[in-house]
Order: sequence, then C-alpha cells, then structure tokens
Amino acid sequence: MVDSDLSLSSYRIVYTNSSGNQSGEISFSENDVLSINRLILGASVNPLFNDDGNIYAYDFGSSGLASTAGKLELYQGENKIDEICWGKLGCSAQYSKFATKYEDNYSLVRCDSDCVDGQSYSAQKYYPEPNWSSITEVVTDDSDSEPSCEGVIISEVLSYYSENQSEQFVELYNPTSEPIVLDSCILRYKTNVFNLSSSISPGEYYLFQNSELVLTKNPTTFNLITIENSSGDTVASVSYPHGQKKGSSYSLFEPASEKPFWRQTYFATPGTANIYQEFQSCSSDKVINPSTGNCVKKTTAKTAICPTGKYLNPLTNRCKKIEVASTTLSSCKEGYERNPETNRCRKIAASTSELSPCKEGYERNPETNRCRKIRENTTETTSYAPTPTNEEGTYRNPKIFVAIAALITAIIVGVGYIIYQYRQEIRKLFKTLVSRFRKI
Repeated sequence: MVDSDLSLSSYRIVYTNSSGNQSGEISFSENDVLSINRLILGASVNPLFNDDGNIYAYDFGSSGLASTAGKLELYQGENKIDEICWGKLGCSAQYSKFATKYEDNYSLVRCDSDCVDGQSYSAQKYYPEPNWSSITEVVTDDSDSEPSCEGVIISEVLSYYSENQSEQFVELYNPTSEPIVLDSCILRYKTNVFNLSSSISPGEYYLFQNSELVLTKNPTTFNLITIENSSGDTVASVSYPHGQKKGSSYSLFEPASEKPFWRQTYFATPGTANIYQEFQSCSSDKVINPSTGNCVKKTTAKTAICPTGKYLNPLTNRCKKIEVASTTLSSCKEGYERNPETNRCRKIAASTSELSPCKEGYERNPETNRCRKIRENTTETTSYAPTPTNEEGTYRNPKIFVAIAALITAIIVGVGYIIYQYRQEIRKLFKTLVSRFRKI
C-alpha cells in the first residue's frame, strides 16, 4: 500500500525467458510517479493494451511471457527487491509452469495474508477487470528541467578479459566545463538496459561495471553501445570492432580535441585517463616479438666475444667477418686494374696498336682481341655467289661419311643383338640342318 506518491525512476522489471536468457526490461522515466497503490501492465500483443503509445504495455518477445518457464525480477537501482518464477527456472518463489489453454490457466496473486506452506503467491482463477479507471495513472512532472547526461562521451571499452567476465567495463568521460548528471540515463547494449546514476565532474571519468553486462569478447562485426537520456535520445555511442585482443581495451585518445581517435591499447585504465601501449606486457623471462606482437622466450645463449676483424650478428649470435670497404683495398700491381663488378684485380687488356700482327692465314677477332683462323669461301672474300659442284665419285662433305658409318654401326649392333637373343634357337636350327645334310 502506497501512502504517498512513489517515484518510479529507480525501479525496473527484468524478464528472463524459458531459455534462461534476459530478453526484456521495463524501465521508468525520471518523472514517472505512482500515485495510488497498484499499477497494471499488459503485453503489447494483448488487444486491450496494443494501442500506439500505451504507457501500460510491455514488449517481451513476440508473444509476451512464456507459459512453460520464466522469471520476473524487480530491481531498485542495482538491488533486487522481489522476484517470481515458474516452470524449470528456479528462484525463491518457485511455481509450476502455466497451462497453454486460457480456460485451464491460473494467475499468481500475492497473498493478502500468509499463504499455505509459507508461499508468497497463490494460484487463482483471477484476471484484473480491464477498467482503465481502476488502473493507476503514471503522473509526469511537467518541469522544464533539461534532460541529463548531455555532453557525456564513451571513452573506453574492455570486452576481451584476461581471467573472467567481471573485468569487462564501459568508461564515460566528461569533456565539458560543467558537471554532467547521469540520473535517469541508461546504457544500452543489445537487448540489455542499465540505469545510470551519480554525476561526472569536468574532465573526470565514470566507470560502469555490472555482473549482468556481458560484452561479446571479440565480435565478428561491430557491436554498438549507446548512452540515452530520459527522453530516449542517444547522446553517446561507440561500436567496438572485430580484432579485440585478450587483456586489451578499445580506448579513445585526445577526447577533448577536435580530432579524437580510437585505438586498441594493452594498458587498460578503468576510471582514469587512457594510456596507449602498443604491445602486451611480457613476464621477466620473455620479450615481445614486434613482428607478431607475441611474447617469446629470451635467448639463453652466451654472448660470443668476436676476434679482431669480426663482429657479432645479433640475429644468429655468431661472429661474422667484417667486410672491407673498397676504399681500403690495396692497389693492383702494374699491368692490372680493379674490376668494378667483382672488386678484384684483373689484367689490363692491351690495345690493338700494341699487339703483334697475326700470322698468315689468321685474323684479329674484334670481340676477344685474339688471332683466329680465316674461314674459306666466306661472303667477305668471295666476289661471286658460290655454286655447288657434283663431281662423280667424289664426296667433299665429311658429314656424309659420318652418317654412313653411324648407319653401318647401328645395323651391326642390331644384328648382333638379334643373334645374341636367339642364340639357343639358332644353335638348334643349325644342328637340325647339319643332321639333314648328313642323311643326304
């Protein structure tokens, strides 16, 4: 029984469906006031409550409360003050599932006095009379106060925790010069809604952590988080993307500047200014591998002491010969020069004017500067086109003899191979012929 007006701004009703997942919530605005002792809410699918803008309607799933199992919890702020459940879901006020047929169904009604066996509710054939005059009206304060949480921004999100889900958080920041009141503001993530409270001083941070805030650790797509004022308007939002790393947070840097930017940092700072750390922190026996961002074991090999003329290669931990620069090389001896391609000395080629003339029948090769035999019947020495000759019995082309010799050799080898393969048969045939000639 309510003796005076009751502000509903801090109250909310949370519904858990038959699968055990929270699938809806009823939240009241900052100025909602309960003026009498009973408030009746109905499913938006109920014909009596489905008028557009009906403040007495709730929307839980596609058909309202499930009959097989469910749970309703009443919260004041973050404190649960009452609950009721039915079917397979357990709680302190546990009841069997409801029937699916309307004529077989019952309502759970809180007892006016002590219930049987200490129960708080009893099952009755009861349905509230749909008389709108008996339904408590929600009175709204018509004051001209400005909606709260204006100017607040989201500055950090940690979703991919290191040990457990309790590490997850959402951080807010006040970049303005005035305090920002968070009362009646809500934080929305997917189907979950959380009431905010308190205020943020200029340049200060606000940390929000809640055991029921379950962020997707590393979403496949962007996940949206919004802050809404009492009018339902979005005043701040962030979509944290795929690619979150374990133990890192998605943080906003230079939030008060004209060009703030988001980065992933391995230095989470819940409730304080953000700090950028590119790589994760490694244990004392490991170091970071910049190419992969992973911690790797430190090398246990002893550092080699290199002799004169060598240096230590940091990648292999081995001594490597110091390459001598070409400017420090000794000069080549007389008659030699430095080859720019190999950096070695080579003999200086003599000019053609210094070379002795080639003997008769030879000429100077311009490519190698050496003497070579002069070819006969070339176009350079013949003033007329050569004509083929065919003198009978004469062969001037040595290739013909080579071809004939190769052919004869192939025939001999082939005949020899056949004789070797069929030597037994040839021996028998020869004996047979000899025996026949003897009989003759």
